[in-house]
Amino acid sequence: MSIIKNVLAADVKISDLPNPAPKIPVDSKISDLLSLGHFNLLDFVFFIIGLLFFANLIMAGWDYMLSSGDSKKVSSATTRLVNGIVGLIITIAAFLVVRLVTRLLGLNNLI
Repeated sequence: MSIIKNVLAADVKISDLPNPAPKIPVDSKISDLLSLGHFNLLDFVFFIIGLLFFANLIMAGWDYMLSSGDSKKVSSATTRLVNGIVGLIITIAAFLVVRLVTRLLGLNNLI
């Protein structure tokens, strides 16, 4: 019990904690991220596509589990999974091509 009391009694100031993102000021707001130029649209889009792939993977697995051996449902779930994987591969390739072109042209700061 004394450890819990010591932990709860500890006086920690948030301003004394290390900043996990040193490029972003501690007092900035979420709306300032776009105006300060710390927001990378390409990384954000890639993150959203990853989330969509994960949701598609979950739905394909759910369809496969609930197919109860029906060949049409198994085929549909397999097709959904394959389409999701192909889409993810195309997205990764597009991401790499855009990164390569922007670096070759010296446009790293724009995207």
